[in-house]
Amino acid sequence: MAVLLTAALTLSLSVVLTVTSTKEAAASCSANRFNGTWRSSDARLKRIDVWQGEDCHLYARAWSVCKHDSSRICSWGNRRMGDSPEPNFQFVGYNWTNANEVLQLRMQDRSHISVWDSTDYHNGKKVSFTVAMNKSG
Repeated sequence: MAVLLTAALTLSLSVVLTVTSTKEAAASCSANRFNGTWRSSDARLKRIDVWQGEDCHLYARAWSVCKHDSSRICSWGNRRMGDSPEPNFQFVGYNWTNANEVLQLRMQDRSHISVWDSTDYHNGKKVSFTVAMNKSG
């Protein structure tokens, strides 16, 4: 009985330490200058939301004017950004049914980024453009 009680207490303590360690690890992520909402006047890429996940990686959600309702913007969905050794540069990729699209975010300063959008369509067509974005809020 004493062995079972000791095992149960050890397991409980292990779970508490693991949960605490995970929270401390998330809290130890250094704040990233990309975090926030970035907006542009370009309908093709109206907004990008950037945040740091509990795993310390950056995540993004891009938005553009909706195809069927130009009065609204539609989300492209959440994606984890690619790891980049350069602190002022990040990228995020989207795979569509008809194309692969990559957004390359380059930090200009704390309030401005430029985003190069490169789309490779499966039919061989390639489209790219650059959008200037400002941090809002």
